[in-house]
Amino acid sequence: MTAIIIGACNGKPKDVQADPRSVAEAIFDAAKSGNCQGLAALVDTEADSDSKRIAQASADKASQEEFQKYFAKGKVSADPVISGDKASVNILFGPDGTREETFEMTRKEGKWYLTSF
Repeated sequence: MTAIIIGACNGKPKDVQADPRSVAEAIFDAAKSGNCQGLAALVDTEADSDSKRIAQASADKASQEEFQKYFAKGKVSADPVISGDKASVNILFGPDGTREETFEMTRKEGKWYLTSF
């Protein structure tokens, strides 16, 4: 399953897994909109337990509410640092959007996936 969004300017599909920042922003957008259906596609199958909880946000109402509480005010706080097929993306998240954390990502077959935070 590939997560794709429509680009606002040109109407062409944009693969959100083309770069680490887009993956992080897609996670925050899902929390803001409440549309959590594509989250599992953004998380690596070998991810840590926190990342897997993001993937499960659409599983039930309680999981989705917790996900939205912590990620709806989230944002990328610095340019991603990419080294080969690994990337670190500094973010702010939490109920007030001020908690600092780092999304660790891995590129597999040209697509970026969340592996830990």
